[in-house]
Amino acid sequence: MRKKLIILAFALAAAAASTLSPASAQTSTCKNGYHLIVCPTYSFCCPDNAFCVCSPF
Repeated sequence: MRKKLIILAFALAAAAASTLSPASAQTSTCKNGYHLIVCPTYSFCCPDNAFCVCSPF
């Protein structure tokens, strides 16, 4: 049970960190209906209203 809670906490922390991107990164080349996710080593376009997080890989 503790492992599941730790994994859930890690996923929520990653989701919160991925939404806190710099204001300059908000302008992107993503298509309409997508938004930019900025990770420490890469960035990608995510569909609006989707749950996208940065992967450690």
